[in-house]
Amino acid sequence: MWYTSTPVVRHYRLLSQGLTLLALVLAVASLTVLDTRVASLPANQTTLALALIVAIGQWRWTRKGVFTSALVLWPLCLCLVTLLFGTCAPEDWLSLERLSEPFRWLTTPSTLLDWRPPLVELVVLTLLTLGILARTRSSLGVPLLHMSCLLLLLLDQTPLHHWLPSAALLHAHSLTVTAVLGLLLAGQWVGVVSGWRPTRDSLRRGLWPSTLLVVMTLALWQYLEIQADGELQYLGQREGRAMEERLASEFNDFRHSLQHLQVFLEQSPLPPSTERWQHLTRPLRDHFPYLATLRYVEVTGGNVRSPATTVVPRSTDMPQPAAVLPPEAPITTLAIDAPAPTMKITLSLPIRRPGGKLLGHLAATLSLSAMAENMYTHPPSGAGSLQVRLTYHNRLIKEWPMEGHPAPWTVSVPLDAIPLHRPDNKAATVDTAYLPLELTLRPDTRLLTRLRSRLPAVTLMLGLLFSQFLYLTLFSQHQMASQHRALARSNGDLRREVRTRHRLQQQLSWLADHDELTGLPNRRHLQATAQTWRARLPLSVILVDIDHFKRINDCLGHAEGDRVLKAVGRLAQETLGDDGLLGRYGGEEFLVIIPEGRLAEASAVAERLRRAVRQAPLAHHDGTPLTISLGVACQDQAPLDLARLIQQADQALYTAKHQGRDRVELFVDTVDGASDLDTPPFTA
Repeated sequence: MWYTSTPVVRHYRLLSQGLTLLALVLAVASLTVLDTRVASLPANQTTLALALIVAIGQWRWTRKGVFTSALVLWPLCLCLVTLLFGTCAPEDWLSLERLSEPFRWLTTPSTLLDWRPPLVELVVLTLLTLGILARTRSSLGVPLLHMSCLLLLLLDQTPLHHWLPSAALLHAHSLTVTAVLGLLLAGQWVGVVSGWRPTRDSLRRGLWPSTLLVVMTLALWQYLEIQADGELQYLGQREGRAMEERLASEFNDFRHSLQHLQVFLEQSPLPPSTERWQHLTRPLRDHFPYLATLRYVEVTGGNVRSPATTVVPRSTDMPQPAAVLPPEAPITTLAIDAPAPTMKITLSLPIRRPGGKLLGHLAATLSLSAMAENMYTHPPSGAGSLQVRLTYHNRLIKEWPMEGHPAPWTVSVPLDAIPLHRPDNKAATVDTAYLPLELTLRPDTRLLTRLRSRLPAVTLMLGLLFSQFLYLTLFSQHQMASQHRALARSNGDLRREVRTRHRLQQQLSWLADHDELTGLPNRRHLQATAQTWRARLPLSVILVDIDHFKRINDCLGHAEGDRVLKAVGRLAQETLGDDGLLGRYGGEEFLVIIPEGRLAEASAVAERLRRAVRQAPLAHHDGTPLTISLGVACQDQAPLDLARLIQQADQALYTAKHQGRDRVELFVDTVDGASDLDTPPFTA
């Protein structure tokens, strides 16, 4: 073909070199001067540096420097595989945090977690490296490696990816990094596509099914990413609710203490003096460090005056309390119009006489940032940290900074901790209004790595690995089939075919006389053997049926039923020994043929079988032991009528079933000879 001619192949090679060189230049430029935003991100710096090494190895490969390319790429491949293993494996197996300890002095952020490339880019770099090391051979799965890289890059940049809830968890996407990886992929593919023509049929046979498996893997991976994002959202919401409970508990403790002071003032005959007021409010000042001012506002003749005021000297910016509210609002919390970091809230309680007369108000001003001080405590060092921000209408009130590098993931939780209008001593309802506070949690990379499930990454890696195995299997099968058809004309293949047919014939012969599940002789073998024993009279048969076998299949499944059949067959064979021939007659029925065995001897053998199964560790779904019912029949006069003898044993088995199961019954012939043989079948 025209595209396999020497000039065209040379043009392909030149185009591959040009694309590789362009990727190399773009990577160097992004790391140095062109894209400072990309180069400022540690993960993107690592990705571009690794892509630069891949570009150097690929450039040497396009220049036929195979040894130099392998010398560059084999250490890189080991490094990439180690990073992938660290991404998928539990933290205890391979801790990148511990591996980064010797490098803390180099730069910040100081852990390898901050410098590790995102999963998609790490997988693409690994696949590109493996493609070059495999000499771009289609027989080693390089076409599927290229297809997987293309799908991952498309998924990494498609708008659909940004619509997914888990998009923020992956990384800050960079078009420059994707362009570098895409140029490397295009350069590698252009350089080898013409060499795949001799194996195009095998390539198509293996590529499309395995590509479908890759697409399914990516879909499952994204689904698991969404699930992992939901789990992280749940953990963030739970941590936020715990902080909300601590803040609400702190506020309620102060409110209850203030209510105790309210009750005392209502029972006092006179307003407190200044000295008395200082004595009464000292416990509040000591136990609640966020108390800014505490004021008793007296109402006399419709006028408002403040005979007692406590100003807690903890801040130079002490706002005056809000205007005293009307009596119909027993307890009210309001936000003071102040800068967010120093925002105060005022709590006002009415002071009434027992008759209902309003004497005044008890007003307390609280520092919200100081009250929220104990909402969050940093975890132990080395476990990761959270950046916690408490805001009021997007104005910062309190912030707890993190120790490590921030991760690209946040969760916001509205706090319903401080009610604005809540009747005293009543539970909050859906109509209760709360101070509009919002809590924003952002973990560092160390904590996010510890909390995030490894299942999506493991699923992606296993799916890509299985798809590669599928491609290699289908490709190899097609290649082997082609070679087999080419060599089928030779005499050596003919002899091997004859030997193969002989082995298959032996297997088929064995399968024709034996039950595949239990390995016991089947009905055909039993009947043939009984005919050879027609002269060895008396001949006894024992028909064995497992009691309530249908319950096992219905309650435990057919797989458990098959296991029970095999166990009963094996146990019966061990118990019977050389006393007769045991075989599977059909379904859950077994047949024992005893030549030269009288009825009493056959009955003893049947009893041994029954006891052996009864004592075996086999049980139904409800724990009742597994039992069998046995019917015994014997013929001592010629000629042998095997069908009638088995029918007599079946009649005895029917009797055993209807008399309670787990028993041995002997066939007793009637006066008419066989008038009871047409009894309806029993139910197992």
